[in-house]
Amino acid sequence: MDDTTLTCFSYACSSQSPELIQRVKYSNKILLPPSILYKLQDETTTLFFKITNKENSFGQVCGVQEFTAPPGVVHIPYHIMEGIGLKEGSQVDIQLITPPNGSYIKLRPHKTAFIELPDPKSLLEEALSSNYPVVTEGHTIAVYNKENETVFHIDIIKTEPASIIKIIDVNIDVDFEPPLDYVPVERYDKIKFPGKGRRLGTS
Repeated sequence: MDDTTLTCFSYACSSQSPELIQRVKYSNKILLPPSILYKLQDETTTLFFKITNKENSFGQVCGVQEFTAPPGVVHIPYHIMEGIGLKEGSQVDIQLITPPNGSYIKLRPHKTAFIELPDPKSLLEEALSSNYPVVTEGHTIAVYNKENETVFHIDIIKTEPASIIKIIDVNIDVDFEPPLDYVPVERYDKIKFPGKGRRLGTS
């Protein structure tokens, strides 16, 4: 598929149901118009698209939620738009991408509050398997904890075997770097959290 230019808006500017908007708000899943699907009738694999800001050439690879956007429009989660410098109504290029299966990922939470949750591993597994079918090295994901309605930001520090990897239906080795606001004190030595050599199932 050749590159296609669309006008982007956040989900807040869409006519989608509140349930769908809440489900994809903290994800990297986009909504594309049916015309894109018609161009890809021969594609049988999971589809991923690179969204590129035409003004600054910043981009991010995203999964697809549905092909139900209005003609000429792509709906993108607002935190993705912020990350690549997009505003409501910006022009973007979309390009079909086929990333390899991931084998390794290194993550860094922004807040120690994340690793102090009762079960951060389960929360992370659920967020990745449901909301982030593809991740990009150097980008940040947003993980929503519905128990206390808190959003945690987590940096993607390293990915293998490539800088963009598919993480659905695979087992991935996961490492963690200390949170950005981490203060090394003795009490953190007993925190139970996935570290080097642990596997995170996202299937």
